[in-house]
Amino acid sequence: MKVIRTAVFLFGILGMTGCSNSVQPESLVSLPDPQVITPINIEPQQKVIKKIDDSNSDKKSESAAVINNVKKDGLKVALTFDDGPDEKYTPLILDILKKEQVKATFFVVGEHAKEHPKMMKRLVDEGHAIGNHSWDHVNLSEATADKIQSEIGSTDDMIKQITGVVPTLFRAPYGAVSPQVLNVSMQSGHQVIGWSVDTLDWDGKSVSQILSNVRKEVGPGAIILQHFAGGKHGKLGNTVEALPQIISYLRQKGYTLVTVPELISAN
Repeated sequence: MKVIRTAVFLFGILGMTGCSNSVQPESLVSLPDPQVITPINIEPQQKVIKKIDDSNSDKKSESAAVINNVKKDGLKVALTFDDGPDEKYTPLILDILKKEQVKATFFVVGEHAKEHPKMMKRLVDEGHAIGNHSWDHVNLSEATADKIQSEIGSTDDMIKQITGVVPTLFRAPYGAVSPQVLNVSMQSGHQVIGWSVDTLDWDGKSVSQILSNVRKEVGPGAIILQHFAGGKHGKLGNTVEALPQIISYLRQKGYTLVTVPELISAN
């Protein structure tokens, strides 16, 4: 019996992964048979945490698509950035994108938008797409439906108040998506967006490691995950240094860089 308890304890420990106060997408369980809600060829691969409610075991299970990439003809990819804005790294990233004439998609945390309205206005003024990334970056897969709605709704309201933009894209913090997160986000008019290329920039990876991750994982229709605030120990200098090299590499390979809405609607 002692051996069994020890094995169970070790299994529980090994099942946990570290990530800047995050739940790693790799540790989550895929939703079966996702339903594509847009008339495009989508390969849903986003991981999800399934919460089991014994009191509602007879409730009909629901599933929905999380867009991780968009497989279409042509070499198009989307650069995306999470967790901002801030006043340190956001302007540096925007300067690079402006110089390179690239439009990206920024998934905004509501409380950060409130603190940095000038950065929010700059994002919109320079033609980037804006998505919702919750109010304060909590793990919504462990939240109630009311909490999820509050996180999404408050962020939508703040983004609209500052920029006039009403987000239609939502990315769950940590990529932690449960059926309830999917249901609430879709009911509030949002398409849930994941990613197919994780640069792991938040984890303090070197520039060479970031570039290696892009080279190994990128493909037509890829959605590339980076960050524009936060990072390990609050540092994202690696992201700033790697970004021009990522753009150069993608262009050398013939890719056109577009926003997520452009990627989804591309002909």
